[in-house]
Amino acid sequence: MKKQTLLLLCVLFGASVFAQQLQLRAPLREAAHTLHDRLAQKTPTGKSPSALLSLEDALNQAFDDVCAPTPIKGINAALLLPDGSAWKRAHGVAAELPLPIPLTTNHLMGMGSITKTFVSATLLTLVDEGLLTLNDSIGKFLAPYPNVNGKATIRQILSHRSGFSDYLNENPAMTAAWVANLDSIWDTDTILKHYVLTPNFPTGLAWSYSNTNYLLAARIIENITGKTWYEAVRERILTPMNLTRTFAYPWESAGNQPFSHAFADADNNGTVEGLQGIGISMDGLFSIAAGAGCLISTPEDIARFCERLFGGHLLQPATLAAMQTDYLQNASTGIRYGLGAYSLIGLQPLKNWGHDGSLIYQSFGFYFPDLNISIVVQQNDDRNGTPQMPMNDLVDVFLALLDAYLEYDPSTSTHDVALNEQVRVFPNPTAGALTVQWNEWPSEATHLTLLNAFGQIVRSQQQVRDLQTSLDLSDLPKGLYFLRLQSGASVGAVRVVLE
Repeated sequence: MKKQTLLLLCVLFGASVFAQQLQLRAPLREAAHTLHDRLAQKTPTGKSPSALLSLEDALNQAFDDVCAPTPIKGINAALLLPDGSAWKRAHGVAAELPLPIPLTTNHLMGMGSITKTFVSATLLTLVDEGLLTLNDSIGKFLAPYPNVNGKATIRQILSHRSGFSDYLNENPAMTAAWVANLDSIWDTDTILKHYVLTPNFPTGLAWSYSNTNYLLAARIIENITGKTWYEAVRERILTPMNLTRTFAYPWESAGNQPFSHAFADADNNGTVEGLQGIGISMDGLFSIAAGAGCLISTPEDIARFCERLFGGHLLQPATLAAMQTDYLQNASTGIRYGLGAYSLIGLQPLKNWGHDGSLIYQSFGFYFPDLNISIVVQQNDDRNGTPQMPMNDLVDVFLALLDAYLEYDPSTSTHDVALNEQVRVFPNPTAGALTVQWNEWPSEATHLTLLNAFGQIVRSQQQVRDLQTSLDLSDLPKGLYFLRLQSGASVGAVRVVLE
C-alpha cells in the first residue's frame, strides 16, 4: 500500500503542484490575457442582475449559476464591501471520506502563493521601520547558501529578478525527497542548502518566478526579528487585522476550525479523490512550501488582508508604491508583477492588485481600489477549465462576482422611472458632497434614503420640499451606494459612486 501511495503521489506532483515552471501557471496566463473579454461577455444568468431585489441576491445568483454545472468539488468565495461587511458563499463538499461533509464559508483551504504577499508585506513593514532597505543585499542578513548570490537585493528576491532556480518547480530531487518522507516537517535551511540548482540567469538581468526567493525572504524576517517568519506575520498582520482564520500550516494549529480536504486525481484515472480521505498527509508538502506557500485561510480573511494592504492601511505610501511597481515589464504575460503582488492587465482601466496560489488547493484574490472592494475565491480541487476540458473554475466565479457587482443597479427596476427623470443627482461619481436637484417643485414631500450595496440605510433625510438639497457623504467609505427617493406612492433610485 505504501509503494502504491508513493507512485500515486509522483503522478500527482508531476501533474499539478510542480507544473508551474519559469512563468505563472498556464490557466492564470490565459485568464490574465482574456479577463477583459470574458468580463464583457457577461455571465449567462438568464436574468439581469438589476432585476433582483438586492446585491446579495445578484451575487448569490452569479455564484450559483457558475458553480451549479461545475465538477469542481468545492468552491468558496467572499466579496468585501466598502463598509467592511462581507458577502460570502460556498458550494460543494469539503470531504467525501470517511463521510460526506458539505463545504461551508468557514472551511480553511491552502492559499498557496498568496502566502508570498503576506511574507512580502511583513518584510516591508521592517523596511518602514528602518531595519533594512530594498536595496540591501540579502548577504547582509543571511549566511551563504549554495547557488544563491548573496549580492542579490531584497527588492530582487521579492520581485523575482534574482535569477535563483525554483527548488519547488525545477528540481525533481525535491519531489522525490518529499515522496520518500510524506509526514516529515521540512526545515527551510535544509531545502536552501540541498535543493536549489544553479541560477537561471545572472541576478537582475531578467524575471523568473521562483519560490526560492520567498524561502530566503522568510529567513531574512527571522534573522531580523528573532522570531519565526510566521510568528512575525501573526504579530504584524494577522493579529492587528483580526484575521482569526489564517494559519501557518503545519506549524500552527487551527484548533477546531474545519479544514477542507484537497482533491486531486492521485491515480490518474480521471476521478479526483480527497487526499486526506485516502490517508495522504499534507504536512510534508506544506512544510516544503513554507514561506512561499504554506498559509491556510478562508476567502473572507484573505479579502480583508487585501483591503488593508492595498487600500493603504499597512505600509507607508512610498513602500506600497514600490510594492506596486512593475518589475516584470513584459506585457505579453498579461500581468504587472510587483513585490509579492501583481496586477491583471486584462482588467484595465479597472485598477487591481492581488495574487493567486496553487498548492493542490487554488486561490485567486484581488483588491480594486477604485471600487474599494476585494474579491477572493478558493477551491479545494486542483483542476482548471481548459479548451480541451471546459469546466467552470475559481476564475470563472471571480469574473461572475465582479460582473454582478459592477452591473447591479436597482434604479433600473421595480421603481418609478418617471420619478427618476424628474431628479438630477450630481456630481456622480462624487468625492463626498452630493446634490439632489428637482426639475420642478415637488408636489409632495420627498424622503431621501442612502443605502449601501447591501441595502443597509446609511443616510436618511425626511420631508424634503426644496428644489435642491445636499447630502454630506465625506465620512462614508468609498464604493457603491443607492439613493432612494420616495414621493408619495412613487419610489425611484439612483446609483451613486463615492470615490
